[in-house]
Amino acid sequence: MQQENCSNSSQLNDALPVYKASSAVLAICFVLGVPGNLSVLVILVRRLKENSFTLRMMLSLAMSDLLTLLPMPMWIWSLLHDWIFGFVACKIISYVEYCCIYSSMLCVTFLSLQRYLQVLHPQKWAKLGTRGKNGLLCGIWILSGMFASYAPVQRDVGCDQHGFQYCYQHFRNKTEQVATSLFEILLFLTCFFLLVYFYYCLYRGVNESPFFSSNRMTKLVTRIVLAFFIFGVPVTIANILIVVAALLENEMLSVTADLGGKISTALLFLNSCVNPFLYTFSLRQLQRQSTVTETLGPTLQNGA
Repeated sequence: MQQENCSNSSQLNDALPVYKASSAVLAICFVLGVPGNLSVLVILVRRLKENSFTLRMMLSLAMSDLLTLLPMPMWIWSLLHDWIFGFVACKIISYVEYCCIYSSMLCVTFLSLQRYLQVLHPQKWAKLGTRGKNGLLCGIWILSGMFASYAPVQRDVGCDQHGFQYCYQHFRNKTEQVATSLFEILLFLTCFFLLVYFYYCLYRGVNESPFFSSNRMTKLVTRIVLAFFIFGVPVTIANILIVVAALLENEMLSVTADLGGKISTALLFLNSCVNPFLYTFSLRQLQRQSTVTETLGPTLQNGA
């Protein structure tokens, strides 16, 4: 289908600035995030012989972020022109991206759980053993694949409501749209509150120890939580607006929410650029913290 068969000039004039802004953000994500995550992968692969679960979790996170960012040129082209890559590519790329975004989200959440157990409850963490830890990693990818299963079903190539031929999310009815948005809202809120809870317990346990206090760790945890919140909240707000627009059957609000969703999704990809700096480049500090706190394990557990 050609663009001239889709275009509505008034809608295109309204939507084009948002599409250009989204494509600019995606371009920044690609230019910064791909080299950053590739560097992280090289560093982590060289250190895999250390047999550290933290390293394997960060490797999984870097792979998720890299796979999320690699299709960016295709999305940028489709935002500025049309989707020319076909129906099958639309579904496959959408599934891979959703799967990797959910995997990244779960990796970040499980890292907070892992740090909490390893530092404050090292004996419980040790009981998991190698099989249990590998099971956690496999579970993250299996859950991510399950969570993303709706993506290829809902993806279609055609004219979106702004007049572009696009690989877009097509809902059969309002119920499906509301259910999808509510699922994404619930998943983000669950991961965010778990992240905050485990890092808060870790922070409290470490800093209540009379032997050790780490301002660096406090700053690192604050940055992790803020990054997760800042990049995840716009998408959640857009989903809330989509639900409200669908329930009220407000077409104008629906168009606004859709445009806001495109920008917030582009911002979400920035998180894949920030993750290497927050986690891998802070790995030395986390490992130093782990060594000290594990030495003080019994004291910390009493303090917690």
